[in-house]
Amino acid sequence: MKHRRTLQRCFSLLAATQRGFTLLEAMIAAGVLSVGLLGLAGLSGMSLGKNVDANDMSRVTNIAADMAERIQNNRQRVLDYHNTDTTLACAQSPSTQRMALGDCTQWQTLVANSGLSGAAGTVMATRLDPDPTANPVTMNRFLVMVTVSWQTRQTDVSTARTKTAIFTTVVAPE
Repeated sequence: MKHRRTLQRCFSLLAATQRGFTLLEAMIAAGVLSVGLLGLAGLSGMSLGKNVDANDMSRVTNIAADMAERIQNNRQRVLDYHNTDTTLACAQSPSTQRMALGDCTQWQTLVANSGLSGAAGTVMATRLDPDPTANPVTMNRFLVMVTVSWQTRQTDVSTARTKTAIFTTVVAPE
């Protein structure tokens, strides 16, 4: 019996000292939680903006690779692609090869339908080696630069701006 009363007294003393959180402790815990959640909210907005930029860059890379592959397929007539500009009509002079003209027209359509705001593409082709007609001992290589420009979207965390990507490759006939 005596042992039972001592045990009850211990439990009542323990219950009196542990009554739960105080109001101050609850407010501090809520503050720490809210700071963490605000940080996550900011990161998610920035992450979404970076995802959009990465998607645009993937589209631009595919557009530029498309034209570089077209030029590589017609590598005997690389200079026919020089000064190709999607904002201008394709050159239809008698000296321009029909394949280069068709590639220009198809590339204009691809850039226009890319889903990128204000997208424009240009191609510059320059000779790296001497012309084979003037010097038969030549590698006849060309430097091809495909440039794609577009307008980024305005979001909560960034402003709209013009971006440009330049892709270069060396093309040599077989």
